[in-house]
Amino acid sequence: MIMKKFIQKTVILFLLISLVPQMTFAQFVRENNFVDKKGAERTANIKKFQATMNIPISGTLDNKTKEALYNKDYKVWDMVTNPPSKGYWIAVNKSRRILTMYMGDKSLGKYPVTLGTSATQTPSGRGKIGNMHKNPAWGGMNGKYKPVAADDPKNPLGERWMGLSLKGFSGYGIHGNIKPHQIGGYYSNGCIRMFNYDIEEAVFPQMKIGNPVWIGTDTELESWGLYQFSKVEKDKAVEKPQATQQNQTNDVENEEKIENYQAVDLFEY
Repeated sequence: MIMKKFIQKTVILFLLISLVPQMTFAQFVRENNFVDKKGAERTANIKKFQATMNIPISGTLDNKTKEALYNKDYKVWDMVTNPPSKGYWIAVNKSRRILTMYMGDKSLGKYPVTLGTSATQTPSGRGKIGNMHKNPAWGGMNGKYKPVAADDPKNPLGERWMGLSLKGFSGYGIHGNIKPHQIGGYYSNGCIRMFNYDIEEAVFPQMKIGNPVWIGTDTELESWGLYQFSKVEKDKAVEKPQATQQNQTNDVENEEKIENYQAVDLFEY
């Protein structure tokens, strides 16, 4: 009888001890849509979480993502010292593989993207949307690939295309995809691929021809007056960088003529 009570107490004590780590580390978990998911759905939702937190897209629970997930002092904010428009515009961060949609200096949404490989890099620059197409056909990059008709499930453009007018470059655009597992990496021929539901439901409906588009690395975006922060930070006042003369001049937006490419000549794969 004594031995039975001893065993019972030992088991109870063991259970209590085993619960201590869970009680310790369960104090804060940031809202997310992936902890209860598996497979491709989990990976896609991790990428979307990373985008909203300004974290470079990996699709895995890396150290930076865990820090954002479990640390309540992890802060995310964007600062635009001289937005190119009071209306809608887009910034693509090549360092983090994130597309952000803005209204003036306010961030409205962040989305993971695929960019060009080291051999076919996505160009940097400040330009604008030059053309927009629903259900575009694809010309196969001037004979490099077999052309694909609109609405064909093999069309690498997906069902939305926003052609870019960038000084010194032609044929590049922001569009959907048929390889969602590649979102967040460097796989394209230079275009910017998005999850189909992101471009179809969130970004494309808000955009118009002529809306500004900035594409650059962290360093390039910051030189134009766009800062995207992501780090552990106790609440405190943040000093706003001063706008430079370069930031105050929207030379690309004002001088560059919109080029309207034909849908069959779109450049991507």
